[in-house]
Amino acid sequence: MIASECQRVREDLYFWQAYEPAVKSDLSCCARRFGSRLIFIDPIPLKEQALNEVLAGAEPSVIILTNGNHARAAAELRNRFSIPIHAHSGAVAELGLTVDWLLGESAEASDLFDVVELPGGGPGEIALHADGVMHVGDALIHLESTGLAVLPAKYCSDVRLLRRSLGKLLRFDFEVLTFAHGLPLVSDARRRLESLLA
Repeated sequence: MIASECQRVREDLYFWQAYEPAVKSDLSCCARRFGSRLIFIDPIPLKEQALNEVLAGAEPSVIILTNGNHARAAAELRNRFSIPIHAHSGAVAELGLTVDWLLGESAEASDLFDVVELPGGGPGEIALHADGVMHVGDALIHLESTGLAVLPAKYCSDVRLLRRSLGKLLRFDFEVLTFAHGLPLVSDARRRLESLLA
């Protein structure tokens, strides 16, 4: 599985996805630019020409994984660019790779993102917030078949706890919401999440 193209959602945000037959779902990911720094979030493989578009004028800085199910292309990108992988301590056992830096709510990710722990979802589930964009891993999905939805209970450690945890995201202002499964919401995302959780 490899994505053939990427989309520029806004000046500092790239998105790409590809269908993974093994899980019968689209796998989605993104990259954020902060000046010349480029941060990969839950990256999946991307064809070279499209990856070059993402890299143009930017220096890969770090890979952030939002839960223990998202090793994806992290090891390949770490080796290629000599950059560290960041994840929550609860994700480490599932990832099957060495994590260079542990994330939690007490420390920002790469001094750029607010980290929000989301217990009740997958192992080491976190969300990331910066500059009006909220990035979630599996805690929320946005697929054609489901619309915006909480991760189905069969994939959660405790779906009721996850719904309460997701309420923490409403402390932040954001218009854009990205997912590890599904297309980004590019406007009014906070209000839509608030309606979902009501």
